[in-house]
Amino acid sequence: MLFVRSPSIIFAFTCSIVSISLTILSFDIVHTHPQQQSQLLIILPPLNIIFLFLSALIWTERHFRLTYVPTICLFILLTSSLALTIISYLLLSTSIIFYLNFIFYLFFSILLSFIILTIIISFFCSLLTMYRYQNMPPVEQQNNQLLNNDVICQFDKFTLKSNEKEFFLFVSKLPFDSMTYDMNIITNNLNRIEVDTILILNEMNKSSNMNMTNDNHSNIYSYSMQMTQANIEHIIYPINSRYIPKSISDYMQFLYAIILNFNQFNRNRLFIHCAGDMGRIGMTIVCFELLYELIMDENQQQSKQNLIERVCHYPLLLDHCCRVCKAISNVRKIRPRGINNPLQILYVHEFYARLKTASYMQQIKHIANQKFTMSNFEEIQ
Repeated sequence: MLFVRSPSIIFAFTCSIVSISLTILSFDIVHTHPQQQSQLLIILPPLNIIFLFLSALIWTERHFRLTYVPTICLFILLTSSLALTIISYLLLSTSIIFYLNFIFYLFFSILLSFIILTIIISFFCSLLTMYRYQNMPPVEQQNNQLLNNDVICQFDKFTLKSNEKEFFLFVSKLPFDSMTYDMNIITNNLNRIEVDTILILNEMNKSSNMNMTNDNHSNIYSYSMQMTQANIEHIIYPINSRYIPKSISDYMQFLYAIILNFNQFNRNRLFIHCAGDMGRIGMTIVCFELLYELIMDENQQQSKQNLIERVCHYPLLLDHCCRVCKAISNVRKIRPRGINNPLQILYVHEFYARLKTASYMQQIKHIANQKFTMSNFEEIQ
């Protein structure tokens, strides 16, 4: 049951219990001292609980007009929590109960501020990345630079093993947005490591600054066509820079379909690429490791999720008792800056919670088997 496995829902439930308890304890005191401001200690907490659960349930499934709902809920929660913190502080002399209110709502306000700040930083980093791509040098200038450099790309290699089968994931050692390539160099390097499939995580309007067209900016469809001509399968799942996929179910179906198709056609080498080659790739590799293990290992399918795995304990990395932390640690051993964004780390915990929910995975398997194929280029929104 996802309700008892999801870190976000468990956090919302825990905070709701504490908030309700403090409201009940404060009720008699507020009734005895009927000050107008103290009434908010009774009115606001139930409203906070509604917005908290709404945010916890929606933030991993931001379809259509729900995209900004979790962020709006967080801003409402922060405003309400700050108001409750101030009111509790003003009433400290009345009762010790207000000390507890003050400590709880102060902690909650700090936590919400951290989450909102992380979202804002991720958003503006994405805008800066977009601005940089819009001001890239023309391809002719890149060509002149390329002629003076004999480019040999170096790769990080991640090996996923299960039941004597291996799945290799390759990532460029240096971010692609700091280098210029033409199509021949790309295909030669991919052929050198025997990769026949490339997965790109960039948004559609900034696929890469790799030199592949005669225009000033790269075109994803032209890129896909040229990759196909070079006998390299090209698939895409666009994710905003330094952010997370809009739908965790679509994301899981997509990765599940890739693994199934690789097993069906005896493929085991995938090259993953995005603009920065850091956060989105690290998150995807962690999810690949967790999902691949679940699909290939029957014992893993039957194992239960322990209590520590049901809580996101960022920034602690408890790799000895948490499977998610172990997967993150495996990525950082090869790629130290592979995954550090708190939102992406929490997203991976949510991903694993759904892997351990049998009813949820049955739906994912059913949809993935019917909906996706790697035989053609397809954009997943």
